[in-house]
Amino acid sequence: AQAPEAAQAPEAAQAPEAAKVPAAAKTAPAAKAPEAVAAAKVAAATPDVKAAVQTSSQASDRLIMEKMQRLESILAAKEKTVQNTHMKRGQIEVNGPLPADFPDRFVMAVSQATGASPQDVKVIGTMQAPGQAGDNVDDIVFEGRANVIEAVQQQAANPESKLATGSLHSFLVAKDDDEAEAYADQVPAAAAPAPPAAPAAAGAPDIDSSEMPFGDLEPFGREDTAQELTDSSIRESDAMVDQLERAEVAEEKRAVFRALTRLRGAAITSYDGIARAQTGNIDEYARKSQWRKLHPVQHLASEESDTSRWAFPVAANS
Repeated sequence: AQAPEAAQAPEAAQAPEAAKVPAAAKTAPAAKAPEAVAAAKVAAATPDVKAAVQTSSQASDRLIMEKMQRLESILAAKEKTVQNTHMKRGQIEVNGPLPADFPDRFVMAVSQATGASPQDVKVIGTMQAPGQAGDNVDDIVFEGRANVIEAVQQQAANPESKLATGSLHSFLVAKDDDEAEAYADQVPAAAAPAPPAAPAAAGAPDIDSSEMPFGDLEPFGREDTAQELTDSSIRESDAMVDQLERAEVAEEKRAVFRALTRLRGAAITSYDGIARAQTGNIDEYARKSQWRKLHPVQHLASEESDTSRWAFPVAANS
């Protein structure tokens, strides 16, 4: 009766173990579930991360491009500023003849049309336009900033521009015959040829300056040239007087220095002779004159020089 029970005991002990095995097998998949969930989350989040990284890269590239564009615009503005501040020369054609105050008119008109300062525009000179000898067309050479020169040349070619419709209208816009005659009447006398003066003496030749060579050049004797020559003459004359004064001072110093040097030489020579003569007189007097001969000395030893009576003065006296 006990044997069957003992045989059933191991079976009963194995039964729970057999029952436990499927339970452990069933719980294993449940333990792996969090790892799968995390992997799924990572897989789901990977596209978002990639999109965020791509968006960040695009934003960084966009910032770099914006910075490069800003730098390019700053450099272009600086280069344009340097070009505009650099002084250049320009040239345009105008209708002649030109009045004496045309440079001042031109500067003021350019300043009003372009907004430039009158100090930034300067007329260098005028000349007859090549191939336009009979049409009264002159070339104006002026100096200014690059942007001002470009603006002047563009406005001079446009009859509707601010420069062409201003005070330089008659010089920049082509005139018909009636306008040319009216303008010739309005030109100041300084620009037109001066009327022939009355002859200074009977029989003096009457000279027509219009028939002389180079009669169409700029009138001679401009006021600014005369003022410049006057200032130059005064300046050079003052320099000449100052130079003469410096030369006189130099000669006086040289002459006085020479005279004092010769006087010093003569004085030193005379002094040496006087000194030597004086010391010679002292030596000669010392040789010829002795004080003891002229003034004898009374020595007590001479008065007591009888040495034979020193021991027995009484016997000697008797």
